[in-house]
Amino acid sequence: MARRPQAVENPFRIGGAVSGPYFADREDERRRIRQALVTPQEHLLVYGPRRMGKTSMLRVVQDSLRRSGHPVILADLSTASSLSEMTTRLLQAATRELGRKWRDVAAAFAERLRIRLTLEPDAASGLLLPSLGVGLAEADVGAQRQTFGDVLDAIDALAASRRVHLGLILDEFQEIHRFGAETAEAHLRGIIQHHEHVSYVLAGSDQSLIESMISRSRPFYKLLTPMHVGPIPEAQLASWMEQRFATVGIAAGNVGSTIIAVAGPRTRDIVQLAHEIADIAHGAKRVTDETVEAAFSAVVRAADAPYRAIWNGLTSLQQQVLRVLVVRSTGLTTAAVRRDFALTAASGSLSKTAQTLVAQGVLTPDDNAYRYDDPFMRGWVILNALPDIGRTLPVVHTP
Repeated sequence: MARRPQAVENPFRIGGAVSGPYFADREDERRRIRQALVTPQEHLLVYGPRRMGKTSMLRVVQDSLRRSGHPVILADLSTASSLSEMTTRLLQAATRELGRKWRDVAAAFAERLRIRLTLEPDAASGLLLPSLGVGLAEADVGAQRQTFGDVLDAIDALAASRRVHLGLILDEFQEIHRFGAETAEAHLRGIIQHHEHVSYVLAGSDQSLIESMISRSRPFYKLLTPMHVGPIPEAQLASWMEQRFATVGIAAGNVGSTIIAVAGPRTRDIVQLAHEIADIAHGAKRVTDETVEAAFSAVVRAADAPYRAIWNGLTSLQQQVLRVLVVRSTGLTTAAVRRDFALTAASGSLSKTAQTLVAQGVLTPDDNAYRYDDPFMRGWVILNALPDIGRTLPVVHTP
């Protein structure tokens, strides 16, 4: 009986944070984050657009420091809808990390905080993970803010009592702005600047909000050393992808630059396309331009439902603007473009509509142009909405 061929593991991983060979370098950034986390009272701000791989980079650094015996707490605040939930995320992240070496961490938190905590066993680690009681969850924002700060103080005190230095990463930290704006910012600054046993890395993806939060008139001004995370240099990322293809016997030639051209500049989008290409090219063992286009189309088709929902939720003028911007990224309000695309709205309305799409996260301003925040959404419009006005383009077209 013939053996079934063994499945070949895809050389790219998507979905969640990645590490090891699946993580695309960023050696300089990792070194800078590592230094901040082990240096007392040195605090770093890591920020940049979404899908650049910031969270994966932070987890790679956390794992590296953990192996060298330096605990690093990483609390992801992105999904919390209240300060109480942020506090629970922080408590649980600290318990998971510190509970690896220290016993009764949850009990120590309960004693130091002098608040009622609910303890539930974690199936993965066996640790008892704390969360806030219902009373605190229903408290006013001021009381919740105080509790969040008390937990940070407790972490610093625990480190002091054990004569160790801790690193603490608050991912998507800018979400505290929702719960008190500058008051919440000032409260967090006041806590951070007095801690001697914890170094902070604050990370986030809302660039405009973060840049406002660190401006001269705001509480975080000069507290944090900013490190912007932008695109990985094209040659470096292209070479890494081609090497990853080679690990599973796929001859990719110089396809890395082509992938970046149609899916860039966000690392996650680029790797998602490379992942799909690897699946398609497995049999042929080579990558061509046709492979890239087929893989791009496959990603677009797989996301048809969410893209269609976004499209159906737009106004007709917003849809018109998006059709224009898959063909050309500039000149939206010029007479030539308005004539070519039969746009009857006034120039001011077109500009305002584009800005609204930026605010909604559909578009991103780029110098004097606009581009789609999601390249696969652009492909969906090319395949499904551009034909509405009698035009067709290759799905990988970039204006």
